[in-house]
Amino acid sequence: MRRYLIICLAIIFSIVLFFLTKYILRKMTVNNSVFFASLTSVIGFCIFILFGFLYLESNAFDPSYSYTPPSIIDGKVRDGNFSK
Repeated sequence: MRRYLIICLAIIFSIVLFFLTKYILRKMTVNNSVFFASLTSVIGFCIFILFGFLYLESNAFDPSYSYTPPSIIDGKVRDGNFSK
């Protein structure tokens, strides 16, 4: 679920960045402002995705934990648990 949130936020961020860059370049009367705005939004999208995945997915789980499933010993159910 987190990856979809990161992708959605990156798309919104890049769209806002596109229009902001386009607006600023039009005010400065720069020719080819759509190209520069597109390039800036693609670079911003890539940077946002990279930092989003590195920041939010780095601590998604701890692989040092191992899981012992529930088992039946002498007719009794023994609970499962996580251990290091």
